[in-house]
Amino acid sequence: MKIKLLVFSLAAATAWSSCRNDSEELKNISDSTAVVYMPQAVISPAVYSFEISGKSDSIVYGACYGGPHSPSSDINVKFRVDASLTDHFNSNNFTSYPVLPEGSYELEQSVAVIPAGRFSTAPLNLVVHMDKLDGVGNYLLPVTIETGMKVNEKLRTAYFLISGRYASNPFPMLNRSSWNITGFSSEEATGEGAANGHAIHALDGDTATFWSTRWKASKPGPPHYITIDTQAEQKIHGITITGRTDKNTGEVKATGNPKNIIVELSRDGIAWSYSESFTLANDKVSTIYLAYAQQARFVKLTVNTSQGDIYLTHIAEINAF
Repeated sequence: MKIKLLVFSLAAATAWSSCRNDSEELKNISDSTAVVYMPQAVISPAVYSFEISGKSDSIVYGACYGGPHSPSSDINVKFRVDASLTDHFNSNNFTSYPVLPEGSYELEQSVAVIPAGRFSTAPLNLVVHMDKLDGVGNYLLPVTIETGMKVNEKLRTAYFLISGRYASNPFPMLNRSSWNITGFSSEEATGEGAANGHAIHALDGDTATFWSTRWKASKPGPPHYITIDTQAEQKIHGITITGRTDKNTGEVKATGNPKNIIVELSRDGIAWSYSESFTLANDKVSTIYLAYAQQARFVKLTVNTSQGDIYLTHIAEINAF
């Protein structure tokens, strides 16, 4: 974490130093006359990742003056968030980032001054309240400037791309007492014994039992899927998958646990409105955080490849939070 924050700090410092250093990059994209611009717009988007916790984080922003000499008088600069530019950015870059939600950020100042004889405003802080975000996905925040001076249009707006991460799971597991399996690609009905191998064992609360795809009578390959009705629409932040373990050693099985999966969510079990892909390590318990939390009732897991690239898959327990 410290390394990542150092990288972001160095990037911010480099951008800010461009206010004072007439770099070749800025020469190439600036007009020949003096202009005002946001140094944070040089890298677009400017990417930041913070831990989601109760504390706030900050990103430096400001404006610079680019010209052969320092300004002879003060230059007033206004800063504002323009959420409508999110669509413009997504259209131009073939992305679909949502705008950072209102209430999750604050501009330290909406007005600042580039003083006469200086090349920049004082560094300002964009404060981000990460605990207001509902997921670990990327959110876009366009911050743009207005001033009476000529503006470098290519550097008028800084696009901050902000995402979060959890040090540990803060969410309680959902109550599974009424959950039902509504569909699956196959199950091993006999080869694992009468009380094992069936899809229902992914919800029985016993990590020693498991759902296994069929392997005795036939050996269907991936993709394998299992669909669950949680019986009530609720907010889902993520999924946990408990892998099958060796009954003798207790260690996770080397082959068969999910590797590349797709999580789909639905309110009615018909229209799957949310889909996200994940690659899992072969851990006893894999915790999957959704990029954007969803209201849903139905959960579908599709396993496209298993650990060891074997034809079957198995899961001991499925939970959601």
